[in-house]
Amino acid sequence: MALSSRWKILNKELGKWRNALAKAMDNYRSGQNRTNEMIQAQMWFGATGGGKKSFTHHECWEVVKYCKRFVIIPTGPEVVLNETPLHDSMTSIHLSILL
Repeated sequence: MALSSRWKILNKELGKWRNALAKAMDNYRSGQNRTNEMIQAQMWFGATGGGKKSFTHHECWEVVKYCKRFVIIPTGPEVVLNETPLHDSMTSIHLSILL
């Protein structure tokens, strides 16, 4: 399979994963951790594919997750640390993804 054909497939899958992960992050509940978020994202990802598959390209996601097309911008309540909003910079966006 040509590299461009493979990227076309990966790009679509990574976009669906990004959207599923964003939904899971927006649906955060007190007491949840990163594992709960990933499980919920897998459920949403499976629902977009007819429920028949899960996301398996985690290594690829680690490479592209900070690229402009895939970065997740938090839409939840403002997070403040020492009276400084954390969602005002790209660094805070990266931190929120890692948490």
